[in-house]
Parts: sequence; structure tokens; C-alpha cells
Amino acid sequence: MVSKEGAEAGHGVFADYDVSDPPPAIKADVWVPPSLEGTTVEKKKMKALMRRSDIAPLIRLFVCVLSIVLYGWIYCLSWGTIWVIPTVVLFGGTLCLFAYSASHECAHGTAFKTRWLNEAVFWFSSFLFGIEPIYRRYSHAEHHTYTQFWGKDAQMPFTVRQKVNLWTYIRWYSAIEYHFVYVRYAVRHALGNFSARIRKFTPLSELLPMQRNSIVFVSIWVGVAALSIYFQSMLVVWFYIVPKIVGDMIMMSIVATQHFEMGEDDLDLTSTTRSIRNNWFLELYYWNMSYHIEHHFAPTVPFHKLPELNAEIKEKLPEAKGVIPITIDIFKAMRKRNLNIEADALKMPTSR
Repeated sequence: MVSKEGAEAGHGVFADYDVSDPPPAIKADVWVPPSLEGTTVEKKKMKALMRRSDIAPLIRLFVCVLSIVLYGWIYCLSWGTIWVIPTVVLFGGTLCLFAYSASHECAHGTAFKTRWLNEAVFWFSSFLFGIEPIYRRYSHAEHHTYTQFWGKDAQMPFTVRQKVNLWTYIRWYSAIEYHFVYVRYAVRHALGNFSARIRKFTPLSELLPMQRNSIVFVSIWVGVAALSIYFQSMLVVWFYIVPKIVGDMIMMSIVATQHFEMGEDDLDLTSTTRSIRNNWFLELYYWNMSYHIEHHFAPTVPFHKLPELNAEIKEKLPEAKGVIPITIDIFKAMRKRNLNIEADALKMPTSR
């Protein structure tokens, strides 16, 4: 476990925090998950919104996979030319955003009506993303239950209680930290080493399957690396590692809009969560997660019904901004915390 002092120094990540003085709301006898105060949807309408389907998700899956394969082919044709730069951005960005979003939606069990189909796509997308699926599912459930509550939210990377600097944000926006955490967890879990925090939010019956999955993940990683070295092949490097390095930065820039530099220890979702301005191309691979407040308001509503949910509650929501304006806001908020620099150092000198 990471100590409170370690977390405050900026060394802790995700689910291993140990905060000895949790915020007052956490001490309540009955926990009420964050929501939109005073916002309701008529019961019959909500039931219709929660209805799952296979058709819409299969169409989305088919279009995403087919288009990403096409982008990969164009990226391959562009090798040796200046066009390799925009094509690897297109291929890597869509690949990583799709892997993150499909894994996320399947973790909720809402992507497909047919369970085996949901779980098959969950495994496929989680492997592309680089995260073991059972950990993904239960840590994300904890994130929804305790959104932006420090020491409780299993997917909250840092807090206003911490000292952060520009390197903190570079590590997260580049996804260096993101995947270091997931690889470390996979190795630890493959060895049967589960932290007390992870044991707390994961059912006991799921620990053995989590260990089994982690062994499979680590074995594939090691096996592919060994085969690539043996055959002196760069195929995995050029078609997965390089596009993933590029694409992860794009994916994280979008994912960061969800909660970075938002309120903490607050049950009001408009304080802790952002929706972003809708864009059809982004939504195709992001699986409608631009409607992020809406998603947290009703996590059981499938991604393809989120626009309808938005129509029901949009009057209660703040105006959504685009990814770039939100990123600017995040870095302004980061600078406001001064990045460990004294406030006076940011002031322009005067003649006095």
C-alpha cells in the first residue's frame, strides 16, 4: 500500500492509496453515489433507455474495426514518405480510442445484449488497450460509486491534496503512467499478489480468474516479445507499439477531459465530471463517452442511447466545451496550483 505521505508526494496511483483521513461524506452510514441533484427521468422512459441491443453495437464494432484496418493499410503504404506522420496519428489515435472505449462500455456489461458477445469484445478490446478485464470491470465500478472521492475512487490518479508538477501531467497525458500501472498490476496479479485495496472492491470469487487472466496477458506479452526477437521482426513494433505510443497521447488527451482538475469529494456530478462537445468522428471511436456526465448519471444506459438521455436531462447540464478548450482549462487550473512554484514567481516584475 502507498502511504498517505507517499500519495501526497505524488507517488501513488489508482487503487493502492491508503488515506487515513477520508472526507466527511465517506463516513456516512449509507453511501449515496454521486448524481445530479433534483434530476429525474420518468421511470418508463428510463426503462426504455436501459434496454440493450446487439444490432447497434455490432454495427458500431464493424465500422470501427473495418475503418481502423483501412487506416492501418494506408499507414503501411505511407512508409518511407512524409505521409507516415498523419497516417500513424490517424491509425494510432482511432485504434487506442476504440480499444479504451469498447473495453469501458463492455466493462459495464451494457455494450451488447448477448452476454458472450459482450465478454468476447471485452476481452479483445481490453487486450488491445493493455488492461486485464476483471480488474478493469471492478475498479471502474468503484470509480462510478465514488467518483472523484480521494482514497475511494479506484481510477483517480491524483488529487488537489498532492503537490503536482508539469512532469506529473506529462506522464499521464503521454499515457506512460497509465500503462506502467496496468503492466505492474498484471505482473503482480499473475503472481497472486493482490493489494488490500483491490481485494476490497473485487469479489473473492473473481481473484482467481483475475490471476488466470493476468497470467495469460503476461505470457502473451513475453511470448510475442520473444518471437519478435527470435525472428528479428519489427511487425509488432510498427503495427502496435509505435501506433499505440502515438495513439495513447491522443486517447489520454480526450479521456483527461472527463475528470482532470475537477471538483473532489462532492456528490454533484456537474462538479466532478465533464461532458464534451459532440463530434461525430470522435463519437464513432469514443462510443458516445462525450456524454460523460450523462453516463455517470445513468451507467446502465447503453452508449448508443446516451444522446437520447442527453435530450431528457440537458437542461440540468452545464454547456459542454470542446477537447482543446477543456485541455486549456485543465492546464490553467494546473498552473493555478502553481506546479510547486511560488505564486510570486508567476508575477511580472514591475519598476518599483
